[in-house]
This record gives sequence, C-alpha cells and structure tokens, in this order.
Amino acid sequence: MRFNNNFNKVFIPLSFAFSVISCGGGSSSNSSATNQTNPPPVTETTWVADQFNRSATYAARCENPRNGNSPVTGQSYPDQAGSELLEKFWQRSFNNETYLWYREVIDKDPANFGLEEYFQQLKTTEITDSGADKDQFHFTQATSEVEEQTQLGVTFGYGITYHRESNIPPRSWQVSNITPNTQAVTKVSRGSTLLAINGIDFVNTISDDDLDIIDSALFTSTEGESYNFKFADINGEKYEVMLTSEAVTGVPLQIGKTIDTPQGKVGYLLLNSFNNATVEKDLYEQFTQFEQDNITDLVVDLRYNGGGYLALSSQLAYMVAGSSATTGKIYDRLVYNDKLSGQNESIGFLDTTLDLRRLIGGDSIITAGLELPSVNLSRVYVLTTGSSCSASESFMNSLIGIDVEVIQIGETTCGKPYGFVSEDNCGLTYFTVQFKGENNKGFGDYADGLVPKQLPEAGKQYQVQGCPIAEDYLHPLGDEQEILLSSALYYQANNSCPEIMEASALKLRPSNSAGTDEHGLIKNGANDYDGPKLNVRSPLQDAIINDIYFDKFRNINKLNNDG
Repeated sequence: MRFNNNFNKVFIPLSFAFSVISCGGGSSSNSSATNQTNPPPVTETTWVADQFNRSATYAARCENPRNGNSPVTGQSYPDQAGSELLEKFWQRSFNNETYLWYREVIDKDPANFGLEEYFQQLKTTEITDSGADKDQFHFTQATSEVEEQTQLGVTFGYGITYHRESNIPPRSWQVSNITPNTQAVTKVSRGSTLLAINGIDFVNTISDDDLDIIDSALFTSTEGESYNFKFADINGEKYEVMLTSEAVTGVPLQIGKTIDTPQGKVGYLLLNSFNNATVEKDLYEQFTQFEQDNITDLVVDLRYNGGGYLALSSQLAYMVAGSSATTGKIYDRLVYNDKLSGQNESIGFLDTTLDLRRLIGGDSIITAGLELPSVNLSRVYVLTTGSSCSASESFMNSLIGIDVEVIQIGETTCGKPYGFVSEDNCGLTYFTVQFKGENNKGFGDYADGLVPKQLPEAGKQYQVQGCPIAEDYLHPLGDEQEILLSSALYYQANNSCPEIMEASALKLRPSNSAGTDEHGLIKNGANDYDGPKLNVRSPLQDAIINDIYFDKFRNINKLNNDG
C-alpha cells in the first residue's frame, strides 16, 4: 500500500505507524529512493563532519542492486550499481533531513561502520525522565517483508501472541491472545505457558543449537512448517499440540458487544489494530449497533493495539464523543523538525480533508454527506497494557484534549507520541522518528507512556484517571469476569477502582538501575546473564512493530543491542 505526497514518501500501515497520513507542503531536498527512476550522479563520498549533500544524491546506489519488478507491488526497482558506503551516505543525509531530533545526532564517518550498525547510531542518545531511551523506535526491515505485510495484509506464523515475562532462563512466555480463524484457536488456550518446542526445554535451555530450532519455530517466515508445542494451561495441566505455520490474516475488531448492567447498557470493543480498511467498516457497523442499543457507557479494549492509521483512530474518537464535542477541535497536530515545519499539520476528528482511500488502500465508506454514527459520551473506559501504542495513545490523548473523561484501566501504555514516514532504499525500509503529535490542548509529552492513576498529580498530564491493574489471563477476552473488563464495569457502577487494584497494582516504569531494563530484558553491559539469548524483541518493540495483526518477530540484537 503506497502513495506519494509532496514528501514523496511511502507510508506503511504497521502497528507502529503512528500516523499514516497525507502531509501537505514539502521540501524539494527530500526525494524518495523508490520514486527516483534516474538518480543524479554521485558527486561526493568524502565524509566531512556536519556537512551534508541531499539524500537524493545517494538514493538507489546499491551494493547489491535488485533487478526487475517487485512481485508484490509490480513496481520496477530503481536500484543502480553502487556500494555499501553510498548506502550509508544516503542514510546519513536522509536522517539529517527528516529526523525529528537531528540536532542530537553525533555525526560520524560512515566508513567506520557496517550498514546496520551505522543506521542504529543515527539517533539521539538522550533519555526520558524514567531513564529509558528517548528514541526506542529506530529500525529497519526488509522492504520485501514490509510489502507483504502492508500490501497483502498477511504474515506467516500461528496467530499466537505471548506476554513475555522473561526472555532469559528461566524464560516465561504466556499466551495472551490468539488470532481468530487460525488453527491455534481450537488447540491453544489463553493463559497457557510455553514449556517446550520439539522436545526442547524452552524455559531453561542455553544451547545455541536448541535456540536456533526455537527461533526457527517462533520466527517462521513461510507456510507449512510444523512444530510440536508443549504448554501448561492456567491450571497447570500440560498438553502438546502440533502447529503448522500459515498465512495469518489480521482481525482488528475481534469483539463488539453490548453488556446489560443495572446502570445501563455498556458497549465493549476489543480492537487490536487501526491498520486496514476493514476497521473503518467494522467500526461503522458496530457503532450503528451501539446507537440502536442506546448504550450509556463504553469500554474500548486497546490492550494489544499497537496503532495504525490516525485517520481511523480519529474516526473512532469522533464516534465516541460526537459532533458537538469534536467540531472545530484538533485530534492530533503533527510537528516535524524545523527544516520541515511546512509539513506541520493539524488533523481534525473525522477530518474530511483526508483522502482515506489513499490512506487505507481501498475504498473508504466515508463519502460526502455521510454521517458517522456516534454515541455522544462524555466518559469512556480504555483498557491498556504496555502493548497499547501510537494511534491507540493518540485516541486517548485526543479525547482528553477535548475534555472527554478517559478512565484508563490496566497498565502504562508504551509511550509513542511520535511517528515516521518510512523510506525504502536498496531493499531495506527505514523507520526513523520524524514528527511528534499533540492534542487540542497542545499536550503530547508521554514518552514514558500514559499512566493509569487513582489520583493523578497536578501538572502531570501523562497521568490518567483510572486503575493500575495487571492482566491475569484467567478468563477469555470479553468475558465480564476478565479482570480488566470487570474492573471497568466495577468503576462504571461505583465510580472507583475495585479492591483488587491494591493486590494487582503495577510498579510503573521502574528505573533502569537494575540489571534488566523496564521491559524485563538484559540491559546493555549488564552482567546478570552472559549466556545465549532468545532471538526476540522486547515487548515494547513487539508492540510497535508487531501487534496482534502482525504476529512475527525480529532480531532484537540488531534493534537495540540487548544481546
């Protein structure tokens, strides 16, 4: 799914895509590699600190140029013969032109680094108030994989999402959700703990050979690979299943229903992505039903929603709050670096200036004169975890910005008030932070996440009224006894958090003073564990790169040096 704006960039609707949105204006210094059919001749490859040529000078000058057309998009490859050094000079210029914090990047000679290594250091070294990296969203992915995910809407795997408590021995992975219409739905139960794969002890093995097999099973990229998985369910009963990798099609809206309570009818949505055109249609139909049901309260379950199109999350916010509350208000203001300030843009709730057909890769149901359903609520309950990212956080922040009361139940969100406009070059797609988002009141500083708190402190706008409660996986999602949903229903009835909150309260955003970071992974330089590590990303990176819609893993070592 690709289109051009004045930036000539490729917008990617992955879970980490905070904004997939058309931007007006533009700078002629930012030509795209993918659209550069006749790249200009390379005139300079000598590094001089803090002096930059235009990225177009180096675009599509590849060490290993591709030939022919993309099998997914049909577009011809623009690659021409070049070198790895030219690719690194392109990274350097592209980053300097578009990176939000380009002034905080130390310019180093590309000749002293490998291709991936060089890109990984082209980012700010600043940290947030909690001690976390200011930029946790800087990475690359093979363009062919990005095209498969975004154009075809599928990935390969089993449709299982895990809560990864620990990636080092003793490892602890627990099934948190299963994609509908996959074989795992009838074979694996939510809350099950992964024990072994093909007889290999998943929990304790430190053998490189064993981990290679485990990696191959968990990180499969093809169909038809079969592995034996051993689990223990929430009662401790062990069971084994044979799972075969398949093309997994995401189901963003997994549950929509109305719950009868003594206080009135409560709508409930389990929405795992803002990624594709089906979201728009599904939400339209579900809110039409909510209107007919005359719901008086709404619970929006975004616990596994890593984000997607702002255009779609803004529609959801509009359908929650209604026309009167949103007319003339800003949903999200996108702010780029000072070189690209002409790209700054304010998105409205149900912004009719947006060409949604371009954004979502298909026909939009929004046509001239069509009125979206809305439930006109002044309060909404939102269920969150550390996997709630990007457009999910924008949904919450935007409603807070127009004084709709958001009651946050669950865990601190991932902390991504940023977005990027991805760029392809020589077979890699580059993702680097290029703008930040702000709500109608100008607030967008929640790099450490939106934090549920019973009594938010004055001046700390990232703290949201609500209840910090951890998942327990004891009930199916959507079950009225499931801990986060039941807590929201309790709050709806009593205007306070349930007592269970005290027993389940989370330690939110601990400092990085221990040997592991706030996501439970070994910190750089930590000596607690020196053995082989499972080849996975952190839960935060997984939320950004792969929400439930994209059940696929990548190498954490390349992304953040944790191993």
